[in-house]
Amino acid sequence: MKISQIKDIAKSIVTHNELSEKNLNWICSNFSRQELKLFIRLLSREIKDNNVIASFAGELSGANKKKITDMFPNKRISFKRDDTAIAGGIRFEYGDFVLDYSVTGIVKRILNAIAK
Repeated sequence: MKISQIKDIAKSIVTHNELSEKNLNWICSNFSRQELKLFIRLLSREIKDNNVIASFAGELSGANKKKITDMFPNKRISFKRDDTAIAGGIRFEYGDFVLDYSVTGIVKRILNAIAK
């Protein structure tokens, strides 16, 4: 099977947010071991690229959740309350990117700049 076909299958699974037992059995029986490894890597990458984790302290209003949802169109957003790691503000994890607008992140950046 071609790499582009395997990638399309992984993308379709993430887009439709569904992998039935029937489809999983088909994948396992029709893919070689090497293709299965590639499929798992591509599926993991698709999941990572299509999900945003918004970590915050305290509570987020409905208006703020809507603003965040509008910032990342066509992405699944997981809102994660994390009072222990974030003193205030918000932190986004999206694919390989981290946007840290938390008080903790700002303080760390200031301390790193002073240390240099």
